[in-house]
Amino acid sequence: MSPFSRRSFLGVLPLGFLGWKWGHAHSLSIPQDKNNEQAKEIKIKKYNPLGNTGLKVSDVSFGAISLFDSNVIRYAYDLGVNYFDTAESYLRMQSEKFVGEALGDVRSKVIITTKHSFPPQFKDQFKKERIIQRVENSLSRLQTDYIDIAMIHNISDLSLLENQELQAAYSQLKEQGKIRFTGFSTHNPKLTLKQALTSDFPQVILVIYNHLEGPEIEDLIAQVRKKGIGVVAMKVFAGGKQGNLKALVNARQSYPQAAIRWVLKNPNVDCCIVTMSSYSHVEEYVAVSGQALRPEDLKIISAYQKAASREYCRVSCSACLSACPSGVAINDVLRMAMYFEDYRLESEAIRYYAQLDDSQKPISCATCPGYCQQACPYQLAVKDKLLKAHSLLQA
Repeated sequence: MSPFSRRSFLGVLPLGFLGWKWGHAHSLSIPQDKNNEQAKEIKIKKYNPLGNTGLKVSDVSFGAISLFDSNVIRYAYDLGVNYFDTAESYLRMQSEKFVGEALGDVRSKVIITTKHSFPPQFKDQFKKERIIQRVENSLSRLQTDYIDIAMIHNISDLSLLENQELQAAYSQLKEQGKIRFTGFSTHNPKLTLKQALTSDFPQVILVIYNHLEGPEIEDLIAQVRKKGIGVVAMKVFAGGKQGNLKALVNARQSYPQAAIRWVLKNPNVDCCIVTMSSYSHVEEYVAVSGQALRPEDLKIISAYQKAASREYCRVSCSACLSACPSGVAINDVLRMAMYFEDYRLESEAIRYYAQLDDSQKPISCATCPGYCQQACPYQLAVKDKLLKAHSLLQA
């Protein structure tokens, strides 16, 4: 391949150029540069038990929220990744299709999680038949007859799981062998992890956990894991702002790798999912597998914290919500702004924002004195961020 390494070659090409038809790449691994000995060593080196499920998962696993090529998924599998996380809502159902295309012929060797959300405003979805049909549709897109872990997506209060229609649907799907294990994903771990200790539904939990908003829930994570519930960490990059922080753009070390090592140092975290949108992402993240946190990692994490602390709205924080007289969904709005600005998921962020009720949007914030800002324990310019988010996200 020319004097360029495969990694640098891929790094300068648009992903679309690499979007080969699956039929041409199906049986082939992405070729390694024979002169790049380091690249040859990139593979998953550690697999952990996932709670009491009996499954063993790669410590670094695949998040498919932002993806345009099935071959990227297959490349991760070739490097040893065996846990793949998707959702009905990701890429308007296309993410599940990509996962199905990539892993259909190795289905028995991988663990697939997909998620379904049930926002309160969509009460018509709380019908057993409707819930079962949605899961059946996911099975079809995933090209499989079973889902390893079916999660309720983005849940903030486990009282939702008391819904009899929901319980009946998931119970039937389990009995039919179409779902092996159940769980939920959450951005409100302080409440939901505590509730999970007395609930039989969650066998695996996908929880936000990173160096900026993880330490305060570590005791809850330990309790959940002691109960036998599998713990998967998400949003491990604490906002993923490194690309927009000049002080870190030219850092010689990889902030994402440091952030992953920080998460995996916790023995109660079974694995972390990270968004792998390209071959270079796969290599960068998988290279961390099995590695211990190093002093140099703490230095770059400290630099990130210093640069991002007053820019990053902690997704799991709700300190400002009660201060808002208009009931704006502040943390949800700013999370969607994060997807737009830092994750580069512009169209998805706009779509999620459109699903919010107008009463939850910061439409009236311009005339408010900024009670949210006064309540923020991290001294963020919350009001300004909300107004900017509305400007970015309104369709």
